[in-house]
Amino acid sequence: MKRVQDNSKILLVDDDAKNLQVAMSILKEYNVIYAQSGHKALELLETNAFDLILLDVVMPTLDGYEVCQRIKVDDRFKNIPIIFLTVKDDKNDIVKGFEYGAVDYITKPFFSEVLLKRVELHLSLSHALKDLKVMNTNLNDLVEEQVEELRRKEQILFQQSKLSAMSDMIDAISREWNQPLNIIKLYLQSLNLQFSIEDIDIKQSQEMIEKTILEVTKLDDTMQNFQKFFKNDIEKQSVNIKVLLDNVVFLFKDQINKRKIDVSIDGSNLINFNFIYDEVKHIFMKLLSFSLKNFADMNKEKKFITFNINEDNNSIYINYKDNCSLDDDKCISNEFDLNSEFSNESFDLGFYLMGVFIEKNGGFLDVIKNNEGVCLSIRFDK
Repeated sequence: MKRVQDNSKILLVDDDAKNLQVAMSILKEYNVIYAQSGHKALELLETNAFDLILLDVVMPTLDGYEVCQRIKVDDRFKNIPIIFLTVKDDKNDIVKGFEYGAVDYITKPFFSEVLLKRVELHLSLSHALKDLKVMNTNLNDLVEEQVEELRRKEQILFQQSKLSAMSDMIDAISREWNQPLNIIKLYLQSLNLQFSIEDIDIKQSQEMIEKTILEVTKLDDTMQNFQKFFKNDIEKQSVNIKVLLDNVVFLFKDQINKRKIDVSIDGSNLINFNFIYDEVKHIFMKLLSFSLKNFADMNKEKKFITFNINEDNNSIYINYKDNCSLDDDKCISNEFDLNSEFSNESFDLGFYLMGVFIEKNGGFLDVIKNNEGVCLSIRFDK
């Protein structure tokens, strides 16, 4: 193992030639470069890499304190340990030296053993700190490499998980497409049969065409839902909730009128919130679509769908309710299962996306078990 003398460079600064001669004689086993003024010492620092500075306090023009101060404010040199050389032993001068950044002091005239031991001690500390800094840098590099490796592995796992989820979702979409496609085929085959035997029932044909259009619309909705699921770059915008609900209801106007359903939107007209418009629109379109489908299968004199909007200091609440008299197997809490797997035969992409979009827009859903119809509340925190 090399001794510190073998590779250490010391800057010795003193305006007294005799002091320089004595100190260099004592430190003859070290690589010592001397300067007889503060200005010369600062010049030498620009062209040399020193491990230790022995700095006289009392010098003309630029004293040791000022030289020390200039060294310590320079990022290139501030970590070089400085030992003050002084004939003074006043404690105030010693304290002042430490305040300027010195690590130690040695009084003149020099005692060989004291000077050697102090130099050896601080060189050892300096080299140890440098080694520790190198080890710390290497350790940081190693940690960064390990973190990057973990990040790569997590990214691979995420991509694999995403691909698996996409595969399951595509299977779910395929099932949702197959049912309306098969129905469309049956309708078209029936119409073709009617045309072939020239026994065309106009009313029945119109109904079949309407049903075919409805099934094609379902296919279109499925594809739009699929596209919405993978859109992550849309920014939120301020939306008036009453206007949003009016627009959704208007889209179902014909079906609502045909089924003679009373639709009401109660609450303030002035409530706005930051949403991704199409995603929140999908939530209420899916609810209305679900209610209309259930109303179509029943005869009831009074049918209603109500939206109620209200807010407090912390949240906005949108309550939705209808009276479509659901059986247990059609209850909204059964249809709206956020934990459903894509591979599940009963999986409904539209309801699944409702949950995704509610959560994505900072909302919370409370589904109320109610066989008299759909009843739920959505809360968006401000």
